[in-house]
Amino acid sequence: MPQAKCTDDEFIAVWRRLGSASLVSEELGMALRWVHDKRRRIEAKRNIPLNTTNDQRGVIKIQHTENKVRSIANITGCVIVFSDAHFMPGEPSVAFTAMLKLIKKLKPSMIVANGDILDGALISRYGPEQGWQNKPSLKQELEAVQWHMDQIVKACKGLGTILHRTVGNHDIRFDKRLAGLVPEYRDIGGTRLSDHIPEWSESWSLMVNDVCMIKHRLQHSGIHSSYNNVLKSGLSTCSGHTHLLEIKGWTDYTGRRWGISTGMLADPLSEAFHYLEDNPVPWCSGLAVLHFDEDGSLLPPELCEVVEGRAYFRGAVV
Repeated sequence: MPQAKCTDDEFIAVWRRLGSASLVSEELGMALRWVHDKRRRIEAKRNIPLNTTNDQRGVIKIQHTENKVRSIANITGCVIVFSDAHFMPGEPSVAFTAMLKLIKKLKPSMIVANGDILDGALISRYGPEQGWQNKPSLKQELEAVQWHMDQIVKACKGLGTILHRTVGNHDIRFDKRLAGLVPEYRDIGGTRLSDHIPEWSESWSLMVNDVCMIKHRLQHSGIHSSYNNVLKSGLSTCSGHTHLLEIKGWTDYTGRRWGISTGMLADPLSEAFHYLEDNPVPWCSGLAVLHFDEDGSLLPPELCEVVEGRAYFRGAVV
């Protein structure tokens, strides 16, 4: 993005009106990283605070764009992020059950389903990976998605928790299948995955407090994805897709930030992953727990990890 010319006074006026780096970036036509840098320079040079809208204590809100590309949240407190649930009919995974317990314990301000709540094996463009092997129907998978997501809604009852999901590459199979075969059904209820879980808002990405980008797939994948994402994004990142559960810290002249991979809420031994042909993979079942303090800063992230059938969080079995 080309950098627009902007005086310090103009920048201060826009910041105080919008109170968000993402919104300032959009209005002034400046790259997000440049906005953060200019904000820090002005605060240091003029000794004045340029607070975010999140600095209003008790304010919890999320804004959505019409095109559902990026949502912007101003959050304090706990945010639970899970991804790659690949919900299937049958017994819930250990990580899923642990998450329900953590919801009651941590009382999160927000829960983010960070992509791939649906598997959609039968509507994949690759076709069934195991030939003639029976797979759950799309209807059965959809019912499993609805049941699991409803359990989360029930666990949050009375907490005022914001429920949001980002779109994963498996989730989009549901919409793309119909859009490709019967485009005339556009805008008819029930043709989108989001129609079946209306309690959850939806976007491709979620920017939290201008310090953490939550997205199913960021620009990098593979074994070093957490490191590369946090290094090149310029802020903390929280992503799924790789099924890796880890945190990579990074420090430079701008401060401390983290690259978080949220693992998979599914059991790696689920029938959804039989295509692995019994090969070993570094996948791990679990989820991430983020905490944002009163000024919107992200504190050191935490993981809930499933090891040999038990979910551990803060050194204890959940």
